[in-house]
Amino acid sequence: MTGIGEIVRLGGAEVLLEGHLDIDDIRGIRPLRLPRSTWAHFPPNGEILRAITANGSGVRLRFTTAATHLSLTLRCTQLYFAELAGPVNDVAVEVDGRPVHTVRAPITDLRRLTWIGDAAADEPVTEPATLEVELGRAGSTGSTEKAVTVWLPQGMIVDLLDLSADAPVTPAAPSRAPVWIHHGSSISHCVETPSPTGVWPVIAARTSDLSLINLGFGGQCMLDPFVADTIAATPADVISLKVGINIVGARSFDQRTFTPAVHGFLDRVRRGHPDTPIVLASSILWPGSEDTPGPSDVEFFDDGHVRCYAAGDAADVARGALTMTASRRQLAEVVRVRAASGEPISYLDGLSLFGPDDQARYTLPDSLHPDAELYAEIAARFASAVFGTDGLVPRTQLG
Repeated sequence: MTGIGEIVRLGGAEVLLEGHLDIDDIRGIRPLRLPRSTWAHFPPNGEILRAITANGSGVRLRFTTAATHLSLTLRCTQLYFAELAGPVNDVAVEVDGRPVHTVRAPITDLRRLTWIGDAAADEPVTEPATLEVELGRAGSTGSTEKAVTVWLPQGMIVDLLDLSADAPVTPAAPSRAPVWIHHGSSISHCVETPSPTGVWPVIAARTSDLSLINLGFGGQCMLDPFVADTIAATPADVISLKVGINIVGARSFDQRTFTPAVHGFLDRVRRGHPDTPIVLASSILWPGSEDTPGPSDVEFFDDGHVRCYAAGDAADVARGALTMTASRRQLAEVVRVRAASGEPISYLDGLSLFGPDDQARYTLPDSLHPDAELYAEIAARFASAVFGTDGLVPRTQLG
């Protein structure tokens, strides 16, 4: 299949909105990466999940116009987790695939979340902000018509209010590229890189000419049945699931329950995608925490940097606690069993994206999350290993 997204009206302009699965229209056009119909299934302390899935990772506006100037009015909500400030990312504008304007997203509102996510409170900071963007005189072909893409900040909640320009704006035609759904943790959400075009699934999708729906949810990749059902209900040509780090860090499954939960998640996805290729990937290296169970913890240093680490008792492994090392072993076995029955499923070892041999070259600033350089490297390795000529799901086989 080809074509995702929907046409939305922003003031007097219509644009194609892509990379989302629903819209909350109470305060404008707020793209959501899980449908509102799933909210009733969220846990009682689900406010962090609600906020994270309203972040714009991989979400973009596409339209054509001969305009040389446009104005985009929006609200951007920064998240606070207790007293820990969430990221502020960029809004990135491209013309014919070339970056023409990047600006730090304005903070118009705050959402304060409790550490366990059982409550949230919104605070206005300023009035809605208007971004003024110069598009230039002509497109790359010499035509006055330009293909414009606006990438939304991946770690913030965005409400789109208005778009105006000095020439008519027309929604872009839906992409004819195959659709790739990716689900993962914060390391797929990628809030640490400043630009929304630095999100590694975005880079990998563009490298491979795929139309991306990024269900990378920071701290929230927990094999939730409602996520599996959402993937099952969403048309896709290829699906990838990158599982492990959140489950170990939250100690949400153990050695006994992890494998059945993975099978259950995959069974639900297969209800809607009986023949779609699936890549099940394990987590990248978590230095110093590979063989220690959760729960995770954060250490704060005087110079402002932090360290994320597994803080459980290593003695609990003998009593069934799950570790990163064990999670990879179990995921590989899940794929072996299912592939042996003829299912189109492949395993990708996360250590091939960032492993022990990479520590001398690349940096995890908080001992867990990559920086922009490493995210770009992960994207290149994933695109080659999965969608390359000799990859697990070669792009040439996707149409």
